[in-house]
Amino acid sequence: MPELTTVRRYLYWSDRRIHDVAQNNDISLKPRWIWTVRSPVLNFLPQLEAASQRQNLSRHAIAQRLEATIGVHAVSDFVTPAKVVFAKGRGHLTIASYKPWYSKKRAVIARTRTVSSDGCRVEVILFGSLENCADYLAGAKAASPGWPSSSTRDIERFIKSRGTVNDGQYDDDESIAVEILRTVHNQGMLGRYVFERQDSAEWFAEVFHDVVLDKDRWDLTPGHDVPERFDRIVIGAPLWVRTG
Repeated sequence: MPELTTVRRYLYWSDRRIHDVAQNNDISLKPRWIWTVRSPVLNFLPQLEAASQRQNLSRHAIAQRLEATIGVHAVSDFVTPAKVVFAKGRGHLTIASYKPWYSKKRAVIARTRTVSSDGCRVEVILFGSLENCADYLAGAKAASPGWPSSSTRDIERFIKSRGTVNDGQYDDDESIAVEILRTVHNQGMLGRYVFERQDSAEWFAEVFHDVVLDKDRWDLTPGHDVPERFDRIVIGAPLWVRTG
């Protein structure tokens, strides 16, 4: 038996979103067939016997197929212009749970940050479903609070529409992105409601909102509203988050 060189754990896996991306990009995720040939020892028996067995693809095999096809389009060094479609990275990442005001299902926010090779500080905020976190145990993990914020309705409509509906008080690309980051920070999504912290997590995501901030417009000094200085905000939905 070959030696296991890497132990992986998928902290988040969105099967529906992954299959949607695969279907939209002609990526086959069909099960594979394993053929076996057996040769009997006794001479009076048939010499060869062939058989096939259907084997579903593992999560890692599926991830590899997606990365091989669309991974070249996934930005990891944010020196490219804004409006990327897919993004990926590795580094410190947190996952927090919350209860949307306008939905019965609980949700999660995965947050990480990265610095590009040209020094651009990027905040990455990914919205997903709690049911895609296999390791979450109700009652044994952090609570899932609601958002008592005046911007809740605008943010949730924006997220639900994947960035296509922004008809509230934050009526431009930069202001809605900044408000999302402020709300996530102020509502404890980066602190007391985090139930998963990883120093070296790998993530792959669809991006539906990506803005580089106008430095003359925003004075975002780290403090109560924002955790750290940043130049760019990327908002999307995770396909997967894994360790290893």
